[in-house]
Amino acid sequence: MSPSPGGGSMTRSGSDPAVRSVAALLVALLLVAALGVAAPGAAGSAAVDDRSAPSDAVALGGTEFHGSVGPDSPEDAAGDDAGQVDDSDRIRLRNELSMTDEPGTVAVRTRAAIPDRVTELRVTLLSANDAAVEADGFERADDAGPDESAWVWDGETATPSLTYAMDANDTVEEAGPLGARGSYRFVDAGEWALVRTPRTSASWSYTGQYDGQVRLTRENAVDGEGVASQAMAFLGPYEEHVREAGGQRYRLIVPAAADLEATPDEVFGVFESASTALQVGARDEAVFAVAAPTDGVEWGVRGLQVADADLWVRDVEPAGTAADVWTHEYVHTRQAYRADASGRWITEASATYYAALFALDRGDADFDEFERTLARGERDPDASAVLADPGTWERNPDYTKGALVAGEIDRRLRVATDGSASLATVVRDLNAADGPITNGDVLDAVEAAAAEGADAETAAAIRAEAERLTTTRETAETWDREAHAEAFGETPAQVGYALADDGVRATGEYRDRPVASDPVELVAGERLALAVDVTNTGGVAGEYDLALTVDGEVVDSQNGSLDAGAATTERFERAFPDPGEYAVRIAGERLTVAVSEPAPPSVRAVSADADRVAAGESVRVTATVANDAGLPAGADVEFRVDGETVATAPVRLDAGAEGTVARNVTLGESGESGGIAGGDGEATVSVVGPEDEASTTVTVDGEGPLGGEGGATDDGAPGFGPVVALVALLSAAGLFGRRGPGS
Repeated sequence: MSPSPGGGSMTRSGSDPAVRSVAALLVALLLVAALGVAAPGAAGSAAVDDRSAPSDAVALGGTEFHGSVGPDSPEDAAGDDAGQVDDSDRIRLRNELSMTDEPGTVAVRTRAAIPDRVTELRVTLLSANDAAVEADGFERADDAGPDESAWVWDGETATPSLTYAMDANDTVEEAGPLGARGSYRFVDAGEWALVRTPRTSASWSYTGQYDGQVRLTRENAVDGEGVASQAMAFLGPYEEHVREAGGQRYRLIVPAAADLEATPDEVFGVFESASTALQVGARDEAVFAVAAPTDGVEWGVRGLQVADADLWVRDVEPAGTAADVWTHEYVHTRQAYRADASGRWITEASATYYAALFALDRGDADFDEFERTLARGERDPDASAVLADPGTWERNPDYTKGALVAGEIDRRLRVATDGSASLATVVRDLNAADGPITNGDVLDAVEAAAAEGADAETAAAIRAEAERLTTTRETAETWDREAHAEAFGETPAQVGYALADDGVRATGEYRDRPVASDPVELVAGERLALAVDVTNTGGVAGEYDLALTVDGEVVDSQNGSLDAGAATTERFERAFPDPGEYAVRIAGERLTVAVSEPAPPSVRAVSADADRVAAGESVRVTATVANDAGLPAGADVEFRVDGETVATAPVRLDAGAEGTVARNVTLGESGESGGIAGGDGEATVSVVGPEDEASTTVTVDGEGPLGGEGGATDDGAPGFGPVVALVALLSAAGLFGRRGPGS
């Protein structure tokens, strides 16, 4: 018997010559939940300093939502969402740089690839100079200020673009240990150029379904010979050297115009050794380094690090000395904090100190060279500067006195804690700070590090000494070989943290599997499970203390001790019962957790295990349900007979999953009103399912995004009204009528 798509009555002949007349019985599979979808946060911009991701709204039905990113947002504002945001839902801004005939400039063509459901796009060029901008598919914004280069998409051009000139030269007057004789930090040298990448901001509007998010990806490329990264680009012929080690990928760009003093292997060697020794938090996935040519260019500094992990160093700089610039700039890539004025000294101080210490540890420098490097901090005027007060600085005491003070703090911590804590413990603590660090934060971190292996009185004394050396004009003295052997004879504990491979999981009744971390997308009621690898690459046992925070509040912590060379994995779980956007921090990593209501599942097919039953018998009704959304789907399924609910079954499906739910449904109990007396009636059962494999007969009970002027979920948030999938068990005619005479 074929299903009746219309759900009307039908007849079938049986063994008795008389036709039995039965009324239609309706069994409905009803998705009862009033499903609403919460957009994860308001649109906004993101700043690379705090490594936050931009907030992007989610469109529901035909409603229009908005997103934006600021000029200093991460290069890929969308991240890799494991299929949750595919290429068709990304706005791509691609900056293509090329050489020009005009000295001191490079040409930029910014092209936009725009998804179909984006309705508006505004791009502001922050790197365009005063020259004219050539627009194709963009129009100048009516509300742009006199000095603002703001452009709006015409809504029609498939791949609009903006072409303009960008100033290449960036100069600085620099003195001190890393100062050079010239003034350039970036330059167009004529045959080649080393420049910053273009800076833009963007905002957009779009429509779409509740689970679709439109985000923006920035790309930088060179038109012709050259290479670009997140924050800098080299234009001209070059060779690229690559090494992968310690969970990082190092890219060394050696221009044809450069004469590299250090070999690529030596550069990679200092990167790798510093990466291993410096257990201060998460490492960047890739480090981009350029050997800056010095022939014909007077650089203002010996090296420069920008953005997260981009740097350049002059080609004449050796690798592995006590004043190694390659190590110095690499250390900067591991400093994830932002510094207020009073805490600014620790940035250059730790980079300078570690370059000297690591060279000594590797055997590339002897103790005399190490001591001479630190002894610069004993000489005026730098020695008389107050590190916590940059207003007292005449030159660059953060490189000199700061390095000596950083070393003295390191030495004292190692001695007091038997090597279980060091300056790296302090930097690791600073990297976990939510806001700009002050000198007070540095002192707090010093005392906390000392307390890991010393009593409270000793820890307070070390803090007091650090305070004296950073807030007064007094300075430290370099230590001798004997004192160095006492403190550094054994490699100190080097406890580091990193999220384990597949260490970000979603668990619960919908799924238990790894998920993407940028952002982590959950549905209400799921748990976030995190696995953190803890390793001690040092020579003595060391303590570790891990904390999981949600929106700045510690919700779980675990601690312990690791022997030298040992490793362990600590696991955390946190439930997120309510929709919203949450800031999660663990092991120096920052995660954005976006929690939404579950998606609505869809009914693909229904069936019954019998096509004829006697009154009072049951038939088993099975529904095939599926989830076509990018998020888990969940709702309770109701089985109804004559409009009355007789059974329910929960549906919980992972994204893209399919399953079945089934219940026994009893038809026509003897003695029921309108039923069969004596229990001798029979019903012909027909199952009516979806009209085709891709859809189901769906009605919307009430007004909502799918059927009217709005609507609300139980909590008043915009969402779906009750969605009803009608699965009919229909009889030939009449409701189990009695047999009359002659029937």
